[in-house]
Amino acid sequence: MDFFCTLILIFLEYILHVQCERHYLQFVYTILTKPDGFSGPVFSAVGLYDDRQISSYSNEEGTWKRDCLDAEIWRDTEEPHDSRDWFMNLVNTLTNCTSSRCDGLHTLQRRVGCEVDMNVNAFDEYGYEGEDFIAFNYSTMQWVDKNPKAKETKMKWDADRFHNQHLQSYLNSCMDCISIYNASIITPPALHMFTSAAPQDQSELILSCLATGFYPKHIEMNITLNNITLQPFSSTGVRPSDNQTFQKRTSVKIHRDEKQSYECHVLHSGQTFTTSWDGSLESRSHDWAAVAAGAFAIAVLCIMPLIYKNRRFSGQMNHTIP
Repeated sequence: MDFFCTLILIFLEYILHVQCERHYLQFVYTILTKPDGFSGPVFSAVGLYDDRQISSYSNEEGTWKRDCLDAEIWRDTEEPHDSRDWFMNLVNTLTNCTSSRCDGLHTLQRRVGCEVDMNVNAFDEYGYEGEDFIAFNYSTMQWVDKNPKAKETKMKWDADRFHNQHLQSYLNSCMDCISIYNASIITPPALHMFTSAAPQDQSELILSCLATGFYPKHIEMNITLNNITLQPFSSTGVRPSDNQTFQKRTSVKIHRDEKQSYECHVLHSGQTFTTSWDGSLESRSHDWAAVAAGAFAIAVLCIMPLIYKNRRFSGQMNHTIP
């Protein structure tokens, strides 16, 4: 009976792990007014799936460009139809600016898409001057003003039923896009086990397990001895690689003379992967070239959100407006 109870618990854990995995598909717009002397771009837009960019808007060509890595997978996915000119007119209206002149730099942002974990959450949110401005309620098909300055915009947009129905239909298709993409891009991890010298004790070694090249990012990793999970000595957490996949390293301390059955077990996208340590004392420091690249990528990702002042329009890239 205990055996069957254990099987049921493992199955339930697997189901909860798969169902709770979070994914999002969103398009993020940033629009700026153009004060005297400003020479930078005034409009930018990107499409994001989780942590990877899938498309971006080309100001030179006036159209969306798909990322070449995932272009085939996303061939049937449409970006929102609102044009660059529509956004520029909106920010000029809110700021009382013209297309050629404005007294100061002003910002308008939009984030539109959906998020999936245990439930599906569709969103279309706008930020103005670094603060929440207005958001679409998917259930009621009404706009919610988040700022006193948005009351007039809410009345105008609520009256545009055709646009709101189209937006609701667009957000409806978001879940299908995520399902198709998830099935297309799962990449299993490659596992490596290696040792390095312990920093302060010559009698010990650091035994590490490195998982590389996996996607999506959620992963569970343990090192075991005779099927008993060991307490990690250190762990890097999940880090991005330079090819839009991820990596993670976890380490334990072992005695230098031990040659026992150490194994690394990884759970990724509902599948379990295992590798064993062959007893080699050879250092594998060259594997950390990939980790160094990941650390640089993290630094870049941490700097990017600083351009967004809103507490909710930040992170892996958040927020905007139509």
